[in-house]
Amino acid sequence: MYNKGSCQCGAIAFEFEGPYFLTFCHCKICQKIHGSAFAPFLHAESKTFQWLQGEDLLSYFNSSSYLRRTFCSKCGSNMPIVSHELNHIAVPASVMDTFVEQQPVAHFYTSSKASWFCINDDAMQYETVPPGGIGEVYERVKNAP
Repeated sequence: MYNKGSCQCGAIAFEFEGPYFLTFCHCKICQKIHGSAFAPFLHAESKTFQWLQGEDLLSYFNSSSYLRRTFCSKCGSNMPIVSHELNHIAVPASVMDTFVEQQPVAHFYTSSKASWFCINDDAMQYETVPPGGIGEVYERVKNAP
């Protein structure tokens, strides 16, 4: 099944196939960029990811020394972060056109979460990122009952 998404103005569209899992990032950068208490991201392998239209309209922002964010240059919507080198995509759940069926499996950077937000689920919690990176979460989700 293909998962599809697009920006608010419709100029940029993408799709990817396969399973994904949902995480919430509570770092200060995500709070500011997403204008919210956290940023919901779908994580999947990048091997089937493709831009369907508007790739030339992507703008980029290096939010840290290791993360290059993308957004639509027309409407400002956050767009997927794609790393073919790591075979990983992080897709803002809010730009999905297909229904997101999952609950979060993990919360990252809980040490900097907004003081006015309460985490009320049973998802894994990490003060920063998992020691084994996103791969650790992939393995735990894949091996869950």
